[in-house]
Amino acid sequence: MKTKILASAICGLGMLASGAASAVVVGGVDFGSFGTHLETTTLAETTVTGNGQKIMGYGVVNTVNGNINYAGGDKLFFFFKDYTTTNFSGSHTDFTGGTVLVYKLANFNLLNQSSATNLTLIQGGTLWATLDGHGMFGSANTLTANGNLTGNTLSFSGNGLLDVNTSAGTGLADVQQFLNANTVGDGDGGFADIVLTTSANNFVLNPNDDQSRCFNGTAVEGDWCLAGSADLRGKTVPEPSVLALLGIGLLGMASSGRKRKAA
Repeated sequence: MKTKILASAICGLGMLASGAASAVVVGGVDFGSFGTHLETTTLAETTVTGNGQKIMGYGVVNTVNGNINYAGGDKLFFFFKDYTTTNFSGSHTDFTGGTVLVYKLANFNLLNQSSATNLTLIQGGTLWATLDGHGMFGSANTLTANGNLTGNTLSFSGNGLLDVNTSAGTGLADVQQFLNANTVGDGDGGFADIVLTTSANNFVLNPNDDQSRCFNGTAVEGDWCLAGSADLRGKTVPEPSVLALLGIGLLGMASSGRKRKAA
């Protein structure tokens, strides 16, 4: 009887491990089940008009694996910068470089103040992770975008790759470990951590920004003329604590199996 109780208790730990795997919290963010993760964001970004110019932008992560309350009353906000244009044309642009800084802070409405104020508020949060642009197909291009007219509005879609920066001071250590999976092929035999897809349009912008040049054909580098969305997808690395619980569970099931055979 004691042997059966012990075996049941150990198997219970295995079930607990399985349950723990469905609620992985890293850096104060609930990722749900570990493995593939999906982050959906809203963003605003500046325009570019030629080669050698840089875009920047910001936004908020609305959901993590479909969960809108992934960080309690906090949200993940991001600020991206230093994406530099190359091969610029009226309908296509490549970018080199690029850094995405992700911060965790209390949720707030991005449309209640200007973009300049939003950037200040976001950078006042806790630096959660830093993501750096990763070259694609053997080139230095880390992001590519294509544009077209949708009626009388200008629409853009883009895609790129990102690496998690694991240097000290660039984010939370557990987040760096969790996201640093190196599973996204870059087309040149290497691997990135995250694939980025974006879409944007110049129709509905932050009402607190000066939009005049965005609609009269005189926009210049740095004008906040685009608003849209972005998704970041990648594999995640299970936390050591989860792996340990899974190991205990497997040992428990093996022990229980041996006991049954012996009986």
